[in-house]
Amino acid sequence: MLDSRIAEYLAPRLNADNGVSVSGLFRIPGGQSRETWSFDAVWQENGADISRGFILRRDPDASLLESDRDLEFRVMEAVRAHGIPVPEMYWLEQDASHLDRPFALMERIDGAEANPTKVLMDPAYVGGRLRMSDDFTRILAKIHAIDVVGLGLPVLGRPPALDACGPMEAEKWERIVAKEALEPQPTLRAAFAWMKKHPPKPAQKIVLVHADYRTGNFLAKPDGEIVAMLDWEMTHIGDPLEDIGWACIRPWRWIGTEHIGGLMDRAGLYAKYEEYSGLKIDEDSVRFWEVLGNAKLAAIFLTGGRSYCEGRTHSPMMAFIARNVRRLELEIMDLMGV
Repeated sequence: MLDSRIAEYLAPRLNADNGVSVSGLFRIPGGQSRETWSFDAVWQENGADISRGFILRRDPDASLLESDRDLEFRVMEAVRAHGIPVPEMYWLEQDASHLDRPFALMERIDGAEANPTKVLMDPAYVGGRLRMSDDFTRILAKIHAIDVVGLGLPVLGRPPALDACGPMEAEKWERIVAKEALEPQPTLRAAFAWMKKHPPKPAQKIVLVHADYRTGNFLAKPDGEIVAMLDWEMTHIGDPLEDIGWACIRPWRWIGTEHIGGLMDRAGLYAKYEEYSGLKIDEDSVRFWEVLGNAKLAAIFLTGGRSYCEGRTHSPMMAFIARNVRRLELEIMDLMGV
């Protein structure tokens, strides 16, 4: 049983006097690139009773996108030390023998919610919407203010040139589409051709890009306070406007309005971000990053579809998710003015 194996893993790491008891283990829905499990652990240490909630993030049998678990863990450790709200990271385990696949264990933050339906539509959260939108923008600006060289993380690689950020990311995702597509993708090919002809302006500075910054990837309390930013697995060094463009794409406008992330209108996001970051929004550059964001999400969906077709996963979600590519193509064509 998974709970007993988790308890066995934790006992020597928690200095438990008489072993660890694990209860309440359940898998949190979503998390297609990593399985996310919640559980409680109880143990005795130096005669004192201790209980703590944990989150387990385990590699799945196959995922929407292969990502670097070491990168995510190390970056979350580092940004926490710079005051970015993220869970405390406990252990990164590369040895698959413990729980069948590599995994990470981290702090569970209770009293907060990530589900977009909950944080955007539950009456208990409505009064906190203004604070949530403010925190969303302020935290992003704070991430972009971090000295990426000072983080001391070789895993992030060398900073790119200011004018290389857009072309580098577009080329990366174009390669992924070419590798993962099961059938011709003319609209996505046209999108990458458009991006070559319409590159963004050179980045104003090189920053730590979260790369999946959106509603659904943060934990918020009912009063609107965002207490943790989650899912750093695609993080890299690049243009700060990449995070702005990704946050703006249509799939994250959860409540059927044009509000970004279901939180605020576009003008409000732009104004708040400029105020908190000291950087400027260039709308043509954001449009480039929105086109790329939609193409990137399509590439991720195609990866899930291939995983299912090749038998690396039997998840129904993976079987259906590639169907969403067509809607993304419509958005891409609209952004390109086709």
